[in-house]
Amino acid sequence: MLHQIEFHLSYSSSDDPLHTFYIPALSASVRYDRMAGFFSSGALAVAAAGVAHLIANGGQMRLLVGAQLTPEDVEAIRQGHDLRDVVAARLDEALPDPDDLADRLMRDRLSVLAWMVASGALEIRVVLRKGHDGLPLPADEARDYFHPKVGIFTDAEGNQVAFSGSVNESETGWQYNYEQFLVFRSWTEEGRQYIAELVGWFERLWSNEEPGWIGLPVPEAARQRLLRYTPSQPPTRDPLERTPRPIGEGVERIALAPKRERERILCRFLRDLPHLVGAAGLGMATSAITPWPHQRVVARQVARTFPSRYLLADEVGLGKTIEAGLVLRELWLRGIVRRALILAPRSVLRQWQEELYEKFGLNVPIYDGTLFRDVRGEERVPPTPNPWDGVDLALASSQLVKRRERRETLLDARPWDLVIVDEAHHARRRDFLDLSRYRPNRMLELLNRLQARTRGLLLLTATPMQVHPVEVWDLLSLLGLSGPWGADERSFLRFYEELRRPPDEVDWPFVLRLVRAELEIADGRPDPEFEKWAQRELGPVDWERVRRLLDGDGSAHAVRSLPPKAKTAMAALAKRHTPLRRLVFRNTRALLREYVRRGLLRDRVPTREPEMEWIPMRDEERALYDRIEEYITQFYRKYEGERKGLGFVMTVYRRRLTSSFYAVQRSLERRLAFLCGQADLGLEEDLEQEALSLDADEWIPADRSLFRDEIAYVEDFLHDLSMLGDLDSKVAQLLKDLQEFFRHRETVLIFTQYTDTMDFLREQLRQSYGIHVACYSGRGGERWDGVRWAPASKEEIKNAFRAGEIKILICTEAASEGLNLQTCGVLINYDMPWNPMRVEQRIGRVDRIGQRYEEVWIRNYFYEGTVEARVYQALSHRIQWFQGVVGPLQPILARVGRTIEAAAMAPGPERERVLREELDRIEAELDRASEGWDLDEWAGQAEGTVPSDTPVTLPELAATLTTAPALRPLFRPHETVEGAFWLRHEDGEVAVTFDPAVFDAHPNTLQFLTFGHPLLERLLDRVVGMGEGDEVMGPLLRLEVETPLRRVAYYALDAEGRPRRLRRLAEVREALENPPAGDGWTETAVEAARQDLREQVEAEWRTLQTFEGRLRRVRERARAARAARILVRAAPVELALGQQPDLFGQEAYPVAFNRAAVLGLKRHGYPWTALLRVAGAEIEPPRPTDPFFVEIQGEPQHRLKQRFERLEQEARRLLGEATVDAGRGNER
Repeated sequence: MLHQIEFHLSYSSSDDPLHTFYIPALSASVRYDRMAGFFSSGALAVAAAGVAHLIANGGQMRLLVGAQLTPEDVEAIRQGHDLRDVVAARLDEALPDPDDLADRLMRDRLSVLAWMVASGALEIRVVLRKGHDGLPLPADEARDYFHPKVGIFTDAEGNQVAFSGSVNESETGWQYNYEQFLVFRSWTEEGRQYIAELVGWFERLWSNEEPGWIGLPVPEAARQRLLRYTPSQPPTRDPLERTPRPIGEGVERIALAPKRERERILCRFLRDLPHLVGAAGLGMATSAITPWPHQRVVARQVARTFPSRYLLADEVGLGKTIEAGLVLRELWLRGIVRRALILAPRSVLRQWQEELYEKFGLNVPIYDGTLFRDVRGEERVPPTPNPWDGVDLALASSQLVKRRERRETLLDARPWDLVIVDEAHHARRRDFLDLSRYRPNRMLELLNRLQARTRGLLLLTATPMQVHPVEVWDLLSLLGLSGPWGADERSFLRFYEELRRPPDEVDWPFVLRLVRAELEIADGRPDPEFEKWAQRELGPVDWERVRRLLDGDGSAHAVRSLPPKAKTAMAALAKRHTPLRRLVFRNTRALLREYVRRGLLRDRVPTREPEMEWIPMRDEERALYDRIEEYITQFYRKYEGERKGLGFVMTVYRRRLTSSFYAVQRSLERRLAFLCGQADLGLEEDLEQEALSLDADEWIPADRSLFRDEIAYVEDFLHDLSMLGDLDSKVAQLLKDLQEFFRHRETVLIFTQYTDTMDFLREQLRQSYGIHVACYSGRGGERWDGVRWAPASKEEIKNAFRAGEIKILICTEAASEGLNLQTCGVLINYDMPWNPMRVEQRIGRVDRIGQRYEEVWIRNYFYEGTVEARVYQALSHRIQWFQGVVGPLQPILARVGRTIEAAAMAPGPERERVLREELDRIEAELDRASEGWDLDEWAGQAEGTVPSDTPVTLPELAATLTTAPALRPLFRPHETVEGAFWLRHEDGEVAVTFDPAVFDAHPNTLQFLTFGHPLLERLLDRVVGMGEGDEVMGPLLRLEVETPLRRVAYYALDAEGRPRRLRRLAEVREALENPPAGDGWTETAVEAARQDLREQVEAEWRTLQTFEGRLRRVRERARAARAARILVRAAPVELALGQQPDLFGQEAYPVAFNRAAVLGLKRHGYPWTALLRVAGAEIEPPRPTDPFFVEIQGEPQHRLKQRFERLEQEARRLLGEATVDAGRGNER
């Protein structure tokens, strides 16, 4: 019966709905009502999924179909032709003769329906949507009204299950069409109501009683055409159905002509490769890139230890996106991740989409809040009420999902297997002054809740610490901080402070307690590589003394009694075993240069030669600059006085002022239109990055009268700006520099923050450089063709720039993220962002592995005497600007941006004082930087190498497919692109390549034929068919298991008749060409192979479960430690209250510093009783010397009670997380 089947809430193509939904449902049903889209062979084949099992039950089926009427058909009906005749003619063309249908699988599906029609078990009716004139709509207009994915199952007891969704149907490759649908059950309240509505609608359509629709019987001609597919016997199984054999049952032996059999076996092995036992690394080996050594190591470690969570914090330009893409591709192909979400800033969403497609063969749709849009621009409306339930692989902007109204929708969706968050440093606290108060911004608040709705989590940022080390703790808390590490940021920060002290001054009991907590995550023992090093350095005796301190006496005295080398080893052991080392990968250019030195990397790792250009303004420029600056600061103060944050818009104009006079002119033109009520501010480009961190929903007040005083100022400035002329001082410097650069190098890259400045520059430069100038922005690529600025694809821009056809490329920084231009050795920053880290992002486009030149020339333009110039000049004696990627200076550089803003927006008389004070603060921080918190020192690096052995290489894949007798006629060499082919398939021809370098040069022209691409699957299916299960194929044995993971293995017999597992295509080919002598596969040999497969699959499953369990334990221990921390803070608050007796109060507060003061909190009920259970044995009694108690002792009662209330709120949040985690475990 239907109610005995465990149905999911929704299904998609990746869930294998034939086996997990249709067959189980139809096997339990006696009636099936279905809508099947337009009458066509493909739509009928889709509707027939699993229907053979309804035949076995003697069930009945009703089918509603549409007719693809043309506008000419509708006009014929309007002219008086009989509707039935027109429909009959159209349906008669829709179904080919069986002899003409080459798709055997489609023929088999249609034969199921034909049998039911012939036996009277299937009725078909045609329904047509009417227009306003009462006539049926043509197909193009009716498509939006007709639901091709609706069905109702009914069992013998009257239980019903309904589904509704969408399917992207086509005649060719119909078995690969993407589908997504929701499921409703009559034995639930919500399901009962929905099914009642759906049944009523279906019945009205069937009986021609639904307003706006026409219903009529299927024409007899179409019925007779379907009956031509009637088989001689009733179908008993679906043609796509797998038939796994019980263990011990004999395997099928296939006999084909030798050449055809070899071809089929090789293609079947290729089709099975994603699920092959021991094929880890297939995703990396068959992607469209050749990863650098550190990327290989990181991707392999992350994929191998899934669902362990990590922070990828490589320096700018070292390929965090590549590492994440490799991980996603590997886990997706292997079926370990079946549902993944990528969150990234809006400005780089398209770059992510293009890179996932171009480098990893993944077509990931972007959700814009309404539609999902794939890389080719095809749109799909979410088929489910919650849009996230209607897709299994998606991209979305962080700005979108962090909004309150969007956040809950995402959190209510089905859990994810993997979430990837780019630019994760935008998830941060609102302030860092009071660490006792945790106030996350919206992005961090979202991630705190989303991390409980996903198995795996990858955070990406080159700058996890922007201002304060606690930012790193906040991010690591999302990944898995165990015990005391996760309980309190103070312990985390203190640990690293302790280890910066001399060994004899370290609080070793505290340090070793945290080290033990970290070691307990694995097996409790130090890292084996560290043990080898320590034994070699210390000898076995002293190393044993050090190791015993971990297990027992870790007192300060015991550590101080160690010999000097052993103390050093103890400190090294503590540094080695930390969450930063376990959870963070931080690869630097220094590491890559070490790879080059060791011969692991042959590509060049360049150095930088930056110079600051202090450009004097002309007198008229300076006068106008000062006036506009005064206007901006004046109105900034006015608006900030009205409402905090309202003045932000004026900081935008101040930034643009030092970009170019043209940029500020265009901004003021838009400002004037806004002030006059004619347009909005048009600040999307400026708010793109800030909106992630600032939580700025709206910068504009409803009352625009506040802005009236500005109009006269703006009009005056616009007049003066129009009188300046085109050639400003920076342009003159640029033209001079370009002449010098082109004497030595072929190309120059120019960066600006603003599209307005880009448009200005391209007009200036085309007058001298003509067709050799191009630009790239949010509008895409554009080239001067001698007449106009013509659109150009990224592929065209990149290739022409590499080839030197484009000499000057002007880019806005956000849009240029996907342009990695290591062939260019000159970078000019035409304007300088206030945040120096954004300059690092720009430099990362050319300072890349494989750079053509040993040295990259960088020029940074400033107007002389501006606040920006003065700040950079004042600090140049302390900071080697952009000589190398910064490490411990990150928080200081973040302060540089705030210093520029504070001084630039200060009124003239106060500016010097503000500037001096801010610079003094930075100088003081630089003095402390040598003792500061350096992520590079503590985080893990990619260590070791990854074996290059892979089950198949791309050249092997290409050779197999293009030479296989059945497939060779489908390929012909491309006329103009070497290494590419034209591939003929059912829908026509498509240009493809197997070569990553060729695809990289032509990503818009070619498709990359690799694993995961639907075309490759269709090609292999063409040779292999849809057979599944165990099979003897000539000298080979193929075995398959479905649980706990779907895995396949191939075996050959060795000389002694024992099974040998084949791991590579070359081994399969060798076994086919040189089969062993003997009797072939015996039951004993088959059983031995089955046992090997079971062991391999169980080992892989155990590894997955090990890391699942480790993550769960880490979270539980961290939660227990956090609960204990709340308790041991709440108890001192009550003790402090107890020292201030209230004569009229009813509360009896504790007075003794003992464990009872903590346990007594349960008298308050929830959440304290639950919190005590969570904390378990972790609770320590409060002490009167506790710094927290000393701090709060003597505070007024109302302050103490406020503290207690905040602790209670924190307790409720923690218990809420525990509930979500428990729910997630049940959903698994």
